[in-house]
Amino acid sequence: MLDPSVSPGSFLLRHVLGADLFVKSIAPGHLPFIFAMIAFWTGAGGWVVVMYGALNTIPTDLEEAARIDGAGPFTIALRLKLPLIRKWVAYMAILSFATGTQLFVEPQLVNQASFGMVPDTWSSNQLAFQLAFRYGDFNRAAAISVDLLVIGLLAAVLIVWRTGLFQVED
Repeated sequence: MLDPSVSPGSFLLRHVLGADLFVKSIAPGHLPFIFAMIAFWTGAGGWVVVMYGALNTIPTDLEEAARIDGAGPFTIALRLKLPLIRKWVAYMAILSFATGTQLFVEPQLVNQASFGMVPDTWSSNQLAFQLAFRYGDFNRAAAISVDLLVIGLLAAVLIVWRTGLFQVED
């Protein structure tokens, strides 16, 4: 995925990052883009399955009525379908955020593939791991873990509150 000569995303690697070699694509300045790309491809399948299921719960009568009233495809998508599946979008946003705060394996894999070009403390989870198991500083590692938990919970509560995820519709 990260080698521009064989990657299906070689266009992005070459034109967005300006990388024509593997070693250039994993330069330290490109790491946020690389990990975002990995996260996208990791979570895309879940989004497709959940959104497909959510869209299939919308009655076809509603879409037909919107078409009869003159609504085009964009209007139907934005004003009919999106409000009806907002709870599923909120659910997936919470899962995506939770996955993003647990970034640990991806930097380690890229580090091994690049022979040490990614720092072993690139993500907060990696830093907590290094503090606990390399330096024996379990208190600071636990503090980082609790901080990540609090940030994740606050983000989830905000999403649930703003979207009405658990409100029962009449």
